[in-house]
Amino acid sequence: MRAVVVAIVLAACSHPNELAGLQAEAAVAGVVTQPVLDTLVERVHFIKREMGANRPGWETQWRIAELADDQLGMPPLAQDVPPGPEWRPVPTSLLGMRIYVDGRARQLAEAKDRAALAFLVSDERARYARGLGEVRDHIVEVEDWIRTFSSSRRSDSSRPDTSGSIRTSP
Repeated sequence: MRAVVVAIVLAACSHPNELAGLQAEAAVAGVVTQPVLDTLVERVHFIKREMGANRPGWETQWRIAELADDQLGMPPLAQDVPPGPEWRPVPTSLLGMRIYVDGRARQLAEAKDRAALAFLVSDERARYARGLGEVRDHIVEVEDWIRTFSSSRRSDSSRPDTSGSIRTSP
């Protein structure tokens, strides 16, 4: 009987620490992932600047870039006007997940719901891993497509113009 009481007391004492640890783990996952997300956002901005509508296959590449943009949770790729100050990424997107998870982890820790908090942390890790991989794959595919045209444009500009027309681009 005495061993059972000791076990219950130890479990009660470690439970708040475990909840705080899980809450901290949820926050750390978002903080650690943020620089990677920032880099992916910059790569999507690069794609938007470099995308040419007069290149073969641009429609398909645009749609692939939109997939990366949507998964990140950015404003639509075709939107030229920046969103207003009240705009926030949706919680199910990679950019919006950190804000949601931090708030939800706090709620679950206060409610002492260890199982739900552990699931939240596990799900957050899995979603970041899967989402970052998918976004990276989409971006690499479009960047490779852009690179093919950039390198062919450079090689074209080094050749003399024998058409008799005035070249308007490098």
